[in-house]
Amino acid sequence: MTGEQKMTEKEHFIISGTRRHELKIKRSVFTGSISPVASRDEAETFLQTIRSQFHDATHNCFAYRIDEAEFRFSDDGEPSGTAGKPILAMIDKYNLLQAALVVTRYYGGIKLGPGGLIRAYSQCAEETIQKCKLKKFVRYHFLKIQYPYNLTRQIHYVTAKHQGTIDTSAFDTAVMSVVKIPAEQQQAFERELLQTGEGQVQILAM
Repeated sequence: MTGEQKMTEKEHFIISGTRRHELKIKRSVFTGSISPVASRDEAETFLQTIRSQFHDATHNCFAYRIDEAEFRFSDDGEPSGTAGKPILAMIDKYNLLQAALVVTRYYGGIKLGPGGLIRAYSQCAEETIQKCKLKKFVRYHFLKIQYPYNLTRQIHYVTAKHQGTIDTSAFDTAVMSVVKIPAEQQQAFERELLQTGEGQVQILAM
């Protein structure tokens, strides 16, 4: 299932690496596998990897969220609403972006019922997330700026001061650089940039 989901403005996080966690409930074995993913393609590749690793599993249920608007989840044969949505709910509980989480189940012969499945998938997903190191998600904007060679040192200083980086630079009669700046720093960065250049720095459309 795909779609758009509105989320209020709040602090988001990303995970720093892949993790795996196993949980046994009434003879069924649930294994959570989580990975950072920067795009839908990366998420789908991760899903295929887990499906290959656990090709004999009863179910490989999953959810991933790339950003506020792009996400997907699947019950993979479990009763509707008992697996994919609970996994996505745990991703959203921890305000994660760019994360894919698969919960693999090997059926142990004892039915858990809809409520039991929701609790099992939720628990495995949450405990898998809790094994991760979380980092604050920073949204970046890219700016194209033009400036004379003699301002290069100041441009680099102001960029670093606002937690940005010079992504690329081209050199001609002037320097043309693409700068990567945290969104929350952009306005302050632009003000200081224009003050530093005293009219010699131009901010151009990307």
